[in-house]
Amino acid sequence: MDKSNYRHHWLAQHQKFLRVTPLLISVAFIATGLVLWTTGTFNIETVGYASIWFIAFIGAALIFLPVSALATVCVAVAVDLNPFIVAVVAASAESIGELTGYLAGMGGKSFFEHNRFYLRFKNLFEKYSFLCLLIGSAIPNPLFDVLGIAAGSVLYPVKRFILLVFIGKVVKFSWIGLGCYYGMTWF
Repeated sequence: MDKSNYRHHWLAQHQKFLRVTPLLISVAFIATGLVLWTTGTFNIETVGYASIWFIAFIGAALIFLPVSALATVCVAVAVDLNPFIVAVVAASAESIGELTGYLAGMGGKSFFEHNRFYLRFKNLFEKYSFLCLLIGSAIPNPLFDVLGIAAGSVLYPVKRFILLVFIGKVVKFSWIGLGCYYGMTWF
């Protein structure tokens, strides 16, 4: 069995699991975050980079909810954490968190195939996927989940997806972090 047929066979067997996985991941992290927050142990000053990672992951894992780690990055830089390390930590968390959208796209592939615009969109996305993912992750926008779902629905290679999203998110959080850092110290 060649690689393409194996992927389609595996995808067909695990369709239900892939549809439920993003929801389960989101619920688990939201519940954990709420417990940590209500007990007062979830604090940027005391936990540092780990809390930044956790908040950024939750923000990215929530599909279609415009929760972002931008404010977290600004607060972390304001309490004198290194802006470049903060950018890498937040970017790594968000790039992994975006896999929930990717998995939703993989799980909903059969749903999207019945749409009459899907073939046109698929061809367009496959042609410009590198630029879409890189630029889409480098600018702050709440609609990046749509690109993650699109990448999953066309079975874009997951390693490339994570790498492109990580690079774009590092760029985004670097300029946000530096802007907040110099904005705080300027006043």
